[in-house]
Amino acid sequence: MAAGGKIPSKEAGVLRGHEGAVLAVRFNTDGNYCLSCGKDRSLRLWNPYKALPIKSYSGHAREVRDVAVSKDNAKLSSCGGDRQLFYWDVATGRIIRKFRGHDSEVNSVKFNEYGAAIVSGGYDKSVRAWDCRSQSIEPIQKIDSFADSVTSVVLTSTEIIAGSVDGTIRTFDIRMGREVVDTLGQSVTCISMSNDGNCLLAGCLDSNLRLLDRSTGDLLQEYKGHMNKSYKMDSCLTNDDSHVVSGSEDGRVFFWDLVDPSLISSFKAHTSVITGLAYHPKEDCMLTSSVDGTIRLWKS
Repeated sequence: MAAGGKIPSKEAGVLRGHEGAVLAVRFNTDGNYCLSCGKDRSLRLWNPYKALPIKSYSGHAREVRDVAVSKDNAKLSSCGGDRQLFYWDVATGRIIRKFRGHDSEVNSVKFNEYGAAIVSGGYDKSVRAWDCRSQSIEPIQKIDSFADSVTSVVLTSTEIIAGSVDGTIRTFDIRMGREVVDTLGQSVTCISMSNDGNCLLAGCLDSNLRLLDRSTGDLLQEYKGHMNKSYKMDSCLTNDDSHVVSGSEDGRVFFWDLVDPSLISSFKAHTSVITGLAYHPKEDCMLTSSVDGTIRLWKS
């Protein structure tokens, strides 16, 4: 890992194949491959370093908004406009199960640590958990304390954390059955955790990123300069937690210093809104996806 983290601002590849907007891009666990999804109702598996499409996954009836990969890289989960969660076998492309229960579009999906459960958040103001090992297509848990759409979910080994358009981030302790609410007062479109697990980064629709202390809920820092007024957009910390990175509705990528929130770098990455952003688990390398229909690989 580069000392202090180098900024991946050099374009190293373009992945083309989606028809229309790409809505999310994710590295697999080891960072050797990536997955994308979009308006064309498909999921795609790529080798991003060779700009090589490997497999396409079809089955959703409407746009696919998010995709998650299990820790062992063997399974996928996806969600979107058709209100269903699809659970896929990566190698064969087979749909193992379709989970039903959300009453509206689904925005976000994650696997738990063991790949035994999927957690989703949607427009129906709820978070739901699903058992991958069960034959049942019904959720095993439903959390509906939100006042508006749930845009983003993050999991730890004991908690479900979710951000909502209602301006809150809610943390549910699964074992204790306890809920903690942090009120930001601005619509949250993306939450991500620092790699040390101590902080939460929230992307909000007032073109502001907020860094929260996980244990106290205190606002530690704010990051500004990018545009985020209407789109669900990814932001995250770099893999050594030295920088904060976000897309922007003007097609730019922004990097800030984590501690001193000064803007370190910004560059034009796409011709339209950046929707997805994925940082490599080990290297200074990232992927961006856009409404312009492309996915781009960036290296330092």
